[in-house]
Amino acid sequence: MIYFDDIPIGAFSDLGRYTFTEENIIAFAKLWDPQPFHIDPDAAKDSMFGGLVASGWHVTCAWMKLMVAEREKAAKERGAVYAGGVSPGFLDLKWRAPVRPGDTLHYTSITVEKLDLQSRPTFGILRSENIGTNQDGVKVFSFIGQAFMPRRPEGTEAS
Repeated sequence: MIYFDDIPIGAFSDLGRYTFTEENIIAFAKLWDPQPFHIDPDAAKDSMFGGLVASGWHVTCAWMKLMVAEREKAAKERGAVYAGGVSPGFLDLKWRAPVRPGDTLHYTSITVEKLDLQSRPTFGILRSENIGTNQDGVKVFSFIGQAFMPRRPEGTEAS
């Protein structure tokens, strides 16, 4: 298991890349965000975006899928099992620029803060800045994620 105590401020994770296509933008939006600029290329031309764009929730879900895959891989490499992290919510979510068909986002995460919990001394809250950057180097997505992480039990050594 990976503990709160094992993760330093500044820990960096390259979560990987995801390419948005017209097909996956429309499919996601039809299920979860059926606004015309997400599902209809012709109607999207008359929107403030001037063309089809991905839902911000699609951009966020792609981050989630890549983050879980990276955490599972990192845990396996350490001989541990990724148990997931319960989150009390996120902070400062921003969809900074439209994501269009053909855009490939590169997602990263960096630990920026660790909070001790007086109410739950066996846990801490880990905060990370999460960013999605497109192929042109433009930051299009960011937020501060939070996760409850178990503290290392007394008398156990770091692995």
